[in-house]
Amino acid sequence: MSHLIQAMHYEKEEKYKEAIEEYKKAYTEEPMSAKPYILRAMLLDEMAQFDEALNDCNSAIYLEPGNSEALNLRGEILSSLGNYQDAISDFSAALLINSENEIAFYNRGLAYAAIGELLKATYDFSKAIKLNPSFGGAYNNIGLAHYKLHDYEAALADFTKAVEVRKGFACSYTHRGKVQEQLDNIEGALEDYNSALAISPKDADSLYYRSLLLAKLGRLDDAKKDLEYLLEKAPSDNQFRELAKQKLEEIV
Repeated sequence: MSHLIQAMHYEKEEKYKEAIEEYKKAYTEEPMSAKPYILRAMLLDEMAQFDEALNDCNSAIYLEPGNSEALNLRGEILSSLGNYQDAISDFSAALLINSENEIAFYNRGLAYAAIGELLKATYDFSKAIKLNPSFGGAYNNIGLAHYKLHDYEAALADFTKAVEVRKGFACSYTHRGKVQEQLDNIEGALEDYNSALAISPKDADSLYYRSLLLAKLGRLDDAKKDLEYLLEKAPSDNQFRELAKQKLEEIV
């Protein structure tokens, strides 16, 4: 069995340390192939070992400069490192090679959104959706961009599509709930927060925004319950913990 095949078996068995070592050995078996570098980089990226993953991507692109997969992957890693401009360059290069790569459009959209280039982000998310009409993540993120651009009607349509094509994701319901509030559809907003929490009962975002709406409706005891549950269940570094504490003090 080749080192490459053995590495893939180890990865499937979640023996990641062994897989990384086997991928490294595979470099010598196929010295002119980018594949071992790409597969190892993908695993390292999933393990948040971004610097090592970046080195492997650089090696893959050196061997195969026209490898769209390697360019897209390096862009993802650069985005994880906060280097969005270089990431955008890589995604753009990947798209020059393969103009129907919806993942590269999606990733470039995320990078544009991260630096506040929201119109460019919506263009890329739209291209990803055109290529893959069932791309739930693209609907969700174009919805976020439209929300930030205060185009609430468009955002509502985006999140509605997101929950249709991507089942079981609480975040799209939460986002749609916030849009519903902007459009003064309070009943619809509360229904969306309830739907989000039916999927993910400990979701801090949903608990926090539902508590705000409940407080606005005068349902203070219910709002307090959401905030207290958030503080009980949310990780210590969750961004909503301090906001929840402040809101509880206001209610009390």
